[in-house]
This record gives sequence, structure tokens and C-alpha cells, in this order.
Amino acid sequence: MPQESEESSTGLDPHVAAALAYLAGPFSGALILLAERSSAYVRFHAWQSVLGLGGLGLIVALLLGLAFASVIVSATAFRVLLVTSWVVWVFWILVWAMCLVRAFTRRRWKLPIAGPYAERLSAR
Repeated sequence: MPQESEESSTGLDPHVAAALAYLAGPFSGALILLAERSSAYVRFHAWQSVLGLGGLGLIVALLLGLAFASVIVSATAFRVLLVTSWVVWVFWILVWAMCLVRAFTRRRWKLPIAGPYAERLSAR
């Protein structure tokens, strides 16, 4: 939880700035990173948005690319990769919603892989 004395250099309340870091996925996270200089809490959520949601988005894009490339080889491979990409996409939406709610309610919820990296990067 952010300390009460912790101010955000964005001019917003820290929990609002942290929630905005997730609003448009990794894109808004990158914008908040450019604007935020003082709040480690806001920077943590911005980094987690970029690393976590951006990483999941890249996985979805990779699976879709592989699916359409495999259509030449096998209809079954295409179908499996397409369904897998949709499952990861639904997971992305669930993670996005959970991160957004947790940031707005002043909770630091770390994603399994991206969270520790975001914590280290936000401390800089």
C-alpha cells in the first residue's frame, strides 16, 4: 500500500495514477512511466503494466501469427493455435481487470513473473 505522504508527480492521487497505468494496457503504462518521477507505487504498477500485460500481449500476437502461418501446413494446428490464442487473450483480460481493480484499491498485487522485475525497476 502506498504511504499517505507519498505524492505522485503526475498531479493525481497515487492510486488513480496507478490505475491509469493499466487502463490502456502497456501503452498507458509507458505513458505513466514517462510522467511519474517520485512515487515508487505508481512506477511499480506502470512497470507491471508494461512488462506483464505487454508480455501477455506479445504471446497472443505470437500465437496468432503462428496460427495463420500453420494454416498452410495443418488445419488442426491452425485450430489448436487459434483456440490457444483466444484462451490467452481471455486470461489477459482477466489479469488486466484484476490489476486495474487492485491498483485503484491501493493494493500491490504482483504478477508471478513480471511483478518482481517491476518491483526492482520501480525502486530505481
